[in-house]
Amino acid sequence: MKTVLATAADARYGYQLVNLLGSVRANSDVFDEVIAFDLGLDPRQRRLLADVPGTTILTVPPFVPHWRQGRTWKTWIWTHTNADLLFWLDAGTTVLRSLDDALDQVRDRGYFVVSQGHPIGDSIPSDYYALYDFPRELAGRDSIAAGILAFDVHSSFYERVIVRTHEDAIAGLSTGFSADELPGRNAGLDLADAPPVRDCRHFRWDQTILNLRFYLGVADPVVADLDEYAGWQSSHEHPRQVIWSHRRTGDLPYLSRAPRSPAGRALGLLARMQWWRKRHERWFARATYELKARRIMRRS
Repeated sequence: MKTVLATAADARYGYQLVNLLGSVRANSDVFDEVIAFDLGLDPRQRRLLADVPGTTILTVPPFVPHWRQGRTWKTWIWTHTNADLLFWLDAGTTVLRSLDDALDQVRDRGYFVVSQGHPIGDSIPSDYYALYDFPRELAGRDSIAAGILAFDVHSSFYERVIVRTHEDAIAGLSTGFSADELPGRNAGLDLADAPPVRDCRHFRWDQTILNLRFYLGVADPVVADLDEYAGWQSSHEHPRQVIWSHRRTGDLPYLSRAPRSPAGRALGLLARMQWWRKRHERWFARATYELKARRIMRRS
């Protein structure tokens, strides 16, 4: 059984992508192949990625006009990667411990999914209940993550959930934004001239349709613990935390360790230092200390 880890990023998450691959090599080097999809990395990020040992770099073709929006590209990767067992990780994650137990669960039941810690009803547009013939009593079920997911491509889970999710994405059902989030989220890969406005609190693209297909297609679903497999506040939320889902807030400890060459590691270290300064730039701004001084003077 060929076991593959797949991930992807554009320039916004390029350094997180390299950091993720470094953490996999350091803490869970158990895959037959590691594939990273370049969705628009900048030249320095691409150079770093090419220097990570054992990594295959691929691209996603423009298979539908909206392939960039709604994470439609991700569902294509799920269904077009040459693997028997595929483990998907979003670029904004760091692997802290071995993924062997999660892989064993895939071998046992055909899939591995992780809780998001909130009900799926928050991300389901009102018209999708009828469109999917989805029972409203299931709206309180635990939402699963589309960023941490593994499955056997020969399983019924793959056919009932993954393939159907990809078909829905091709049909455009993962595109759009909730009304309140449209101004801030219609950007980057998701940028669209006239995106659909969805009438739910937090429309979540691939994750919304993945959850609908998951609860329609899986009887007695098993969902892994959020803190153990997708803790997001820190890398110490669970005594056996396996994955830190930090998105763009992590300090990228593996960025300088992932490349093979000394030059690549030096470039990674420089990028990590620049990332650290960017995350803490308010402490280098004069206005920060002027504001603090004014507050102290008001109290005295």
